Amino acid sequence: MKNRIYYILAVVLVALNYSCGDFEPVIYDGVNGQTLAAFDGAGGTLEVLINDTGELEIGVSVSTLSSEDRQIAIEVLTDSEDNTATPGQYDIPATVTIPADTYFGSFTVTGIDDELTTDGVNLILGLDPEALGNAVAAAPFNVRIVEICPVEASFMVGDYTINQISGGVPAAGNAPFMGNGTVVTLVPGAASTERVFNVKFYPTFGFSNPPVDFSFSLSCGETVVNGILDGGVSGVGCGSSIPMGPGATNGVYDTADDTFLTLVTTEDVGGASCGTEAQTVISLTKN
Repeated sequence: MKNRIYYILAVVLVALNYSCGDFEPVIYDGVNGQTLAAFDGAGGTLEVLINDTGELEIGVSVSTLSSEDRQIAIEVLTDSEDNTATPGQYDIPATVTIPADTYFGSFTVTGIDDELTTDGVNLILGLDPEALGNAVAAAPFNVRIVEICPVEASFMVGDYTINQISGGVPAAGNAPFMGNGTVVTLVPGAASTERVFNVKFYPTFGFSNPPVDFSFSLSCGETVVNGILDGGVSGVGCGSSIPMGPGATNGVYDTADDTFLTLVTTEDVGGASCGTEAQTVISLTKN
């Protein structure tokens, strides 16, 4: 693979024809102007139905206009230590097209269930902007390819009551981190297998920490904790907020019955707040 420097770009593409004054859009000439090519985001999840395939559309942006279509080569960064996908588990086009007079294009990655598991693999993609002439490319894009079982949109949705089965942080008196008898509402998340609910951590303490969104995924009979969404924090801790993460093992659910499930969470990950990590198990029972 050609050696080159990847820049982490924060490219803000604007509708230049609506800008102030007599400023004209930059027209790509391949020699005098520099074009910035970037993926739209840092990564995404490609869900592949068991014994089937799945698709993920990925956007690509450039910083200049051209009167002609442009092709940017797509590469699999096989020399990256983060790349764990095998060639039989994906199919990608050789290039992505940026149509004439636009800044945007997209391409589709197909995931294939070739010995995939619910743990998933990482497919690390890069852009080779050589065809654009004087150009640089952004940071790679991580496609997380995971095997899933079909989940209906209405499955595991609605009001559930939380109770803590085991675990707890000693410094917090092993207090139930989501409370006991707490009623939450499960709603579908960004992916078909994701469920999200809003909950206040350590409610028995009576602190003013606000509730946050907590996420988990349904994975062929197992529940996988994703954790707190949108950069939120528990808001309770020993000098800093107690961090939450996926459990060392997964919880369980019945793929044919959505009335009961368990979640396993690592409470105080690495002992970062109160010094002791705990594997905490909670149950959610449908009301």
